[in-house]
Amino acid sequence: MTSKPDVIEVVSETEQFEAVLDLAGYILNQRSYIVSVIETASKDYVLGAFAGNRCLDFLRFYVQVVGSEEGRPPVMRDGSPLTEGFVEALGVDPVARRMGIGSALQRTAQELCRARGCDQIRSRSPVSSRENYAMKFAAGYVLHPSNENDSYYFLKKL
Repeated sequence: MTSKPDVIEVVSETEQFEAVLDLAGYILNQRSYIVSVIETASKDYVLGAFAGNRCLDFLRFYVQVVGSEEGRPPVMRDGSPLTEGFVEALGVDPVARRMGIGSALQRTAQELCRARGCDQIRSRSPVSSRENYAMKFAAGYVLHPSNENDSYYFLKKL
């Protein structure tokens, strides 16, 4: 790849969204994470990294009140609940790995979260996704084991 891919916010029912679904579904088996409905989300985003019309990477995150998915009462600061961006899905086409594209999408998600007043960004990765760990640690995330399954939560204060 000779030029840097374009990172864009992808809107449903567009050609770019279909390209994200193709990559998520056919190559990476993550389609359900792109189209699921998140009851606790106040806003939902899909980002894509494109080289021309080809999607090389995607990231889906949503904004929610911290702890709302667990039914916890909101933690208030200055009269407002703490909010977070939660990364629901991240996938890189195997031929485009180790080129910094996933890191670029994560930086874009962090910028969008900051702009929307989020206090943190969080994601969960299975223990088998060791290649994702290095990217998260390099970006300044901390690690916490999940009780849900064989996975870890990654958390970063914004």
